[in-house]
Amino acid sequence: MPKQVLLRYGREVARLRSEAELTQTSLATRVQSSKSQISDVECGKAPPSVKLRKALDEAIGFGRLARLWEDLTGSGRAPWLSEIATAIQDAQAVWEYQALAFPSYLQTEAYARALVSASAPWLSPEELTKSVDERMTRATHFVDALRPLLWLVLDQSLLSRRYGGVITAREQLSHLADLAERERITLQIMPADHPRHPGNSGSFRVITLQDSTELAYVESAEEGRILTSATVVARRRMLFGSLQGLAWDPEGSLRAVRDEVKRLDSAG
Repeated sequence: MPKQVLLRYGREVARLRSEAELTQTSLATRVQSSKSQISDVECGKAPPSVKLRKALDEAIGFGRLARLWEDLTGSGRAPWLSEIATAIQDAQAVWEYQALAFPSYLQTEAYARALVSASAPWLSPEELTKSVDERMTRATHFVDALRPLLWLVLDQSLLSRRYGGVITAREQLSHLADLAERERITLQIMPADHPRHPGNSGSFRVITLQDSTELAYVESAEEGRILTSATVVARRRMLFGSLQGLAWDPEGSLRAVRDEVKRLDSAG
């Protein structure tokens, strides 16, 4: 196990223990360990066992230590979409960049069905319907709610994607434009041909929770990862700021979406 991983994990254990106003001895009692073992973990001298990591997370981490360990060791987490969906639904604000598809909670039913069936052809008809229904529940909740506030940057190439065909694409773009027009979302389009395009590392979200803590969720073709390291989250915020700075402004972005709808009308 790399030393820097143990040191970073140990510092977070010490911070959370101090935050909980516990001594090493009292924490050791709670997790059925010893003061010397807690000290070794906090100093990065010894890797904590699976049992101890679980006990520490239950005692003082409340999920944070488990996520930190997974982030530090590179194992990541399965894209627990239900967990992310819940985090977004309960969040104060979301900053999101998407390059391949519109966020699930902004999708129309036809778009969601086309997207899921294309990306997961192994699903049974029943599983496909269940997945689409879950997305529609989240999408309806988002449209009707006042929170979270959403700042969304889309890669320009997304406007020309035709998941489900022309009619489905038109409906999806119109829905997006309607949300932007009534200021439910703040929408910006990132020019695909910009020479300093900062979105080449893939789609991601930064989520501010109700208690003002933040986490990031990054996506790749095969997996998603939840990141809680303050440094990593701050870097994602910086990256989103770069995207906002180079993207078209909200007015110009909305105009681009409406222009694409008109092109689809002409094509139809």
